[in-house]
Amino acid sequence: MTFGKQISKPILWSLVWCGLFLLGALPSAHACKAYSSRAQPLSLKDGQTNLDRVIESLGQSPLRERAFHETYYSHMLTTPSYKEGTLVFHPPNRLEKHVQVPTEESFIIDGDSLLYENPSREISHTFSLQEYPALATLIMGLRALFNGDTERLRQVFVVSISGTLDGWELVLSPRTKNDEDGVDCIRLTGERAYLRTIVIHETNGDRSELQLDPQVP
Repeated sequence: MTFGKQISKPILWSLVWCGLFLLGALPSAHACKAYSSRAQPLSLKDGQTNLDRVIESLGQSPLRERAFHETYYSHMLTTPSYKEGTLVFHPPNRLEKHVQVPTEESFIIDGDSLLYENPSREISHTFSLQEYPALATLIMGLRALFNGDTERLRQVFVVSISGTLDGWELVLSPRTKNDEDGVDCIRLTGERAYLRTIVIHETNGDRSELQLDPQVP
């Protein structure tokens, strides 16, 4: 079975979450502006910016497997959709998402290829991220985030930061946006090398929320 160009939005967002391994009710455009306006100037300390120190900590984190709880809110859904499972990152390029609830699914990105499997529907399909340039760009930026590559991250996102190393918030706004149906911003919170929550705000007002457990069960 092939997905072609009409791969569904829930699957697309699941692919994005593969890169976000290791919460808010405002429409996305207003939410992202509010978060960005809270960001503080990047202060220098020991020759590094706060952003450099946070990204460096994430890149050095030994914890590469995390349990997740994901909720997706959409104006097309009467109730939010919910998933839980495990996310795994194998540096520098392999990202895995294994869903256990409500049904088994696997998403494995290795280089520029992605394998999607759904045993209950007897689906196993591999396709290229090059078919979806916007998604490929996001994945590239998120790999940079978890490899500790601040320079590459800045190439893909406009980055704002607030807080301290012991309690930080990053707001990532894609440099290239699709105003009709794309990512407005990604908000991440955490402390040092521990990423706690991730929220993706879409330009149409929908959002996805991801909460990460400290370690796998």
